[in-house]
Amino acid sequence: MKRHAPDVRQFMTRLPVEAERCETAQQAWELMEEHHVHHLPVMNGSHLRGVVSRERLLEAQVTNPSHFADFPVEQFCVPHPLLVEPVAPIDEVVREMQKHAVDCALVMDGGFVVGVFTSTDVLRFVAEFFGQ
Repeated sequence: MKRHAPDVRQFMTRLPVEAERCETAQQAWELMEEHHVHHLPVMNGSHLRGVVSRERLLEAQVTNPSHFADFPVEQFCVPHPLLVEPVAPIDEVVREMQKHAVDCALVMDGGFVVGVFTSTDVLRFVAEFFGQ
């Protein structure tokens, strides 16, 4: 008998730190450092523009070290991130993450970003599931 997978909302990072699209890549990096996160939804007011990862910012810093601090973070964000609902089963979300080769999904409810579900959250789920 197959067990029912919990909803993604049980393991997501709630109310994630966000970056405004006009903030610089350097400011986004500092936000990640300050809040110990690896992904930031990039917003234009209340509208989602994409998501930026620590990895993409590192790549940008290596390829454009002299201009990194000047570029708007929107230039480095993924404009069409994986979006899921809070009630989406974790196993389905993980399959979609694998299918699209991404390490995070933004959790949307009523047009608003309410969470981020990352590969770290997947590991936390696995540890809890097998720790029972």
